[in-house]
Order: sequence, then C-alpha cells, then structure tokens
Amino acid sequence: MKDFILKITSSKWNYYLSLFTDGLTALVFLVLSIIYTNDIWASLAFFVVGALFFTFLEYAVHAWLFHENHPLKVFIEGHAHHHQNPFSYDAMPFFMSALIATIFAWLLHFIMPLPDALAFVGGMALGYFNYGIMHHIMHRREFKSNYWRYMQEFHFVHHKKPKLNHGITTDIWDRVFGTYYQWSEEDLEGIEKLKRVKKKA
Repeated sequence: MKDFILKITSSKWNYYLSLFTDGLTALVFLVLSIIYTNDIWASLAFFVVGALFFTFLEYAVHAWLFHENHPLKVFIEGHAHHHQNPFSYDAMPFFMSALIATIFAWLLHFIMPLPDALAFVGGMALGYFNYGIMHHIMHRREFKSNYWRYMQEFHFVHHKKPKLNHGITTDIWDRVFGTYYQWSEEDLEGIEKLKRVKKKA
C-alpha cells in the first residue's frame, strides 16, 4: 500500500492535477461561503485570515511532519524523495486538498458559523495553492527581484541543511521557532544544481 501511495504522489500527472485542484478548492470554498453568508466582507476577511494561518501550517508540516522522526514514515520518505531529486513531481494525491478542506470545514462549523468556516478553510486552501506554485517556480526559474531571490536562496539552503529554513512562502515561522539560518555565499555553492532553468538560445 505504501509503495502504491508513493507511486501516485511522485507522478507528473498527479503533480499538475494537484496544483489545479488546490486552486479550485480555494475558489469553491470561498464561493460557497459567499452563497451562505449574510456578510460578504466577513467571508473575505476569514478567507484572508485562513491564507495567513496556512503559513504556520506550511512550517509545521514541513518541519515537524517531514523532518522529524515519527511513526508515519510515509511522509518522511515521500519528502526525502524531493531532497534526493529536487525536480521530481512530488505532491499529495490530487483529491486530498478537497478532502482535507471538507473535513476541516466540518469540524470548524461546530465552533463558528458555517460560512466563516468555509471561508477560513478556503483561505487555507489558497495558501496551500500559493505554496505549491512558489515551490514549483523556485526550482525552475532565475529571479532578479529581491523578495523572490531571497526566498529562493532561503529554500535552497534548506536543501543543504534540512533541519533549517523550512518556510517556502515566508521566513517568519523559522524566526519564531529558532530554525532560521542566515546563509553566506559559501552556502550557495552548487545552487545551480537545484534549478532547472532553460538556457536562452
């Protein structure tokens, strides 16, 4: 069963389909929230808060689920495949974001109005979509702008020092939890091996 899951999560078709379904999940949950609410501004606010909250989940999953020793080895091994091959097409099964979002929204509706729960979870799905897109682009482009270049180097240092710099979209949580590492030029040696950039003719 584990081999079957790993085969799906490393396939190219699942990778791109996941990016699509992640974005679609965010849009559907936001639309559902707006349909069921009497306060569209509240839905939009919860959507934004959910997207911001995802930055913490992004850190927590990457640092504690993918890089800490625990019994759920499939997560560790699946992520290790990306470290071994940065250009591999590793992603959760394409239906997982919608499934997890549905479960989260159902649980949250017990403690908050359903439209707010849908919007909050939709925002989290948008954060996940943003994370997926940023991570994909980081390994496939050269950047000149300060922010993108900084986050790209920040992430590539993580490939060399897997216990540090876990964020993809922000370095805030690494600073909060003490896993931030300020790299030097020496740390960036070999960085070109982590980028698959098409050379201009």
